[in-house]
Amino acid sequence: MIRLYELCASDPDLVFSPYCWRIRLALAHKRLAFDSVSVGFMDKDKIAFSGSRLVPVLTDGDTVVSESLDILEYLDSTYGQAPLGLDSESGRARVRFISELILRHITPQIFKPALMAIYEAQPDCAKGYFRESREQRFGCTLEQLHGTASAADASRALAALEAQLKNIPYLDGTQPGATDFVVVSHLIFTWVFGFQYWKDDSAVGQWFNRLLDAYVAVMGPVKRQIHPAASRYAPA
Repeated sequence: MIRLYELCASDPDLVFSPYCWRIRLALAHKRLAFDSVSVGFMDKDKIAFSGSRLVPVLTDGDTVVSESLDILEYLDSTYGQAPLGLDSESGRARVRFISELILRHITPQIFKPALMAIYEAQPDCAKGYFRESREQRFGCTLEQLHGTASAADASRALAALEAQLKNIPYLDGTQPGATDFVVVSHLIFTWVFGFQYWKDDSAVGQWFNRLLDAYVAVMGPVKRQIHPAASRYAPA
């Protein structure tokens, strides 16, 4: 049995980590059943066996794999159905490059509007850790970082993605693959809190809904926790 150790909020069913969502989407795509093991920020002892302090961690029998891109490569090499496009060095390099681009150019802009919603969704025992670790990383308070959030910046961050998806149904071509899952997971990251920076009838919106519908058809509904401030960042 496959087990996926993944980050959760106060509600163990509210999975928000984009790195965990990459794996969820790939497992659904390959029709692989799995048990989810909820891991909060303060539950690192649950994954100590893996040698990693970060989720996701995947176990498959006696095999233990950590780091999301390594897990995707493991799944594609072990389970041949519904390929993810990671069977070549060029395919793996492409996905790793795209992952780095997303992390640097899209995630920062879409993260800031949802920052306080993510913070508020954590259990009380984890809020101090979340605040301290993020404020150390960004060099300012959560409130100061959140204050720089802009709906226009979040929308502009998706412009290149919108342009690309006007020409093809998926980033990996006619069928979804690892590139699609790596990118869309960062949109799901804030969407589960109600923050949607694209219109449903846009190219990004149609692509997002195709991927989400395919996931739901296999795994069931996605738990969301809509934050009251989310509507302020909806596209005009």
